[in-house]
Amino acid sequence: MPYTEVTFLLSPVDPWRDLLQVELADIGFDSFEDGFTDPIGPSGELKAYISSDRFNESKLSTLLTLRDPHVAVNWSALEIADRNWNAEWESSFQPVEVGDFVRIRADFHEAMPGFTHDLIITPRMAFGTGHHATTRMMVQAMKGLDLTGKKVCDLGCGTGVLAILAERMGATEVLAIDIDPGAVENARHNAGLNGCHAITVEKGVADSLKGLTFDAILANIERNVLLDAMPLLAAAMRPGAALFLSGFVPGDRHMLAQRAKDHGLELAERMQEGEWALLGCRK
Repeated sequence: MPYTEVTFLLSPVDPWRDLLQVELADIGFDSFEDGFTDPIGPSGELKAYISSDRFNESKLSTLLTLRDPHVAVNWSALEIADRNWNAEWESSFQPVEVGDFVRIRADFHEAMPGFTHDLIITPRMAFGTGHHATTRMMVQAMKGLDLTGKKVCDLGCGTGVLAILAERMGATEVLAIDIDPGAVENARHNAGLNGCHAITVEKGVADSLKGLTFDAILANIERNVLLDAMPLLAAAMRPGAALFLSGFVPGDRHMLAQRAKDHGLELAERMQEGEWALLGCRK
């Protein structure tokens, strides 16, 4: 399948590099190549790849037009020959460790003792493998939950790693939802790799939660989506339920905190890793 390579020149680099990757993933880009030789420098290059049949120049232009006016983004697109994307992912994918709690690896890596949970993820996507700070924070936050016999929702599931961890932690019913059909397929594949039987993976958005209730909701998405979805998230929480939000920068946490309080939620966990933040709430 032919792919389109889009090269972005960013100034400044942080935190816009990671934010841009999240936004591009939302519109179908599925792999990225970081050309930032100086991660804290004033400008740098990011290459993003999308199957040519999904590339929509108008949608991309709209996304970039809505960005912060203080961020300069120039871009160019080029269709490239077929590449073995899975082979390239496999050659660069390294296991991710979150303390001794979780080790996330591909099936071609050997298992290692000393970890509470050993998760296998086929590295087909740029997000959700555990390499991104937001995923690692979600894993760390989940460590404090007792999910035995509980019902959990992983909203924006990506590769399904959080849903898989929830089942490993004792959840007996897990609903994993993603808007991207490719993510849905990959999450189902990974659930099977890990021998999961309690996970249902569906294509959908926050509206899919209407009429449902959960003991824990894991929402690692994007700030505006989280703000818009807050009424649905709060309504889907059972008394005492936990809600973990990530996918936003620390400067936006106050907006999410206020929105959560406006819908009757109590603030709990706060985490930050680099340019990314997590907020935990309880009902």
